[in-house]
Amino acid sequence: MTLENLPVIHALWIGKKLGLISRSCLQSFVMRGHEVHLHTYGEIEDIPSGVIQVDANIIIPSDKIIQHNETGSYALFSDIFRYELMQKVDGIYVDCDVYCLKPLTIPKHGYLLGFEDDKLINGAVLRIPKNSDLLSSLLNAAYDPKFIPPWYSSSKQFKLKIKKFLGIGKTISDMPWGVIGPKAITYFVRKLNKTDLIQPIDIFYPVHYQCINQLCDSNLNINDITTARTSAIHLYNEMLRGINLENLETNSILSRLLRNEI
Repeated sequence: MTLENLPVIHALWIGKKLGLISRSCLQSFVMRGHEVHLHTYGEIEDIPSGVIQVDANIIIPSDKIIQHNETGSYALFSDIFRYELMQKVDGIYVDCDVYCLKPLTIPKHGYLLGFEDDKLINGAVLRIPKNSDLLSSLLNAAYDPKFIPPWYSSSKQFKLKIKKFLGIGKTISDMPWGVIGPKAITYFVRKLNKTDLIQPIDIFYPVHYQCINQLCDSNLNINDITTARTSAIHLYNEMLRGINLENLETNSILSRLLRNEI
C-alpha cells in the first residue's frame, strides 16, 4: 500500500491543550504518512503540524458527552465515541497516547485491534467493520442505560437485574473502568468467535502498562522492547502521570519518542 492510500487516522480530544505525550503521538502518525483527523469540541492550543482538526459534533453532539460520576473521566464517552465513529468513517481510531512506529494498514477482513496481554483485548487502536455483529454488540452495550456485563458471575448479574427492575440499577457512568471498553471488546470478540482476527500483543502493546517505566530506562533502546513487526506503542498516559516529562534521561526511549526521534 502506498502512502497515498494509507487509511485516515482518527482520534478524539476533549479539552483545550493536548500536552507533550498526545502531541508527539499524533505527530508520529503524520510522520509515517497518515492523514490524521483530530475530533474536538473546541479549539486546541497546541495541535501538531499536519493534524487536521475536525468537529466532533458530527459524530456525537457535545450535549451527549458523559463523564464518570465518581472520577469525572471521559474514558466512558471515549469508548462510545470510537464505536459511533466506526459507523461513520472508514479509517482507524487511535487513542492520543498511541505512538506510531510503522504505517498502519487495515486487513482484508476489516478488523484491526490487538491483545494487550494474554487475556485482554484493548481498543486503543481500533477498526471494526460498520455492519459487523461485533460493532452492533458494542453499541448496544454502550447505549443500554443500565448495562449488566454478561461476563459477571450469575449471582452478581442477578443482583444487578433486580436493581435494574426496581429502577435503582447502576448507570454506565457509575460502572468500573473498561466495562464498555476493553472488557466488553474482549467478551464480545470471544463470544462471536473472532479471536483469530485479533493482532498479537507485540503489534500495538509491546510494553505492558505495569512495565511502562521501562520507557524511562536510558539503558534500553527501542529494539529491546519491540519486535520486527511492532507497528505502534501504547504509552498508557494514565500510568505516566507521576513522571516528570521535563526531567527524563535524554537517551531514554520515552524522551526520544516525545521528541519524535523514533
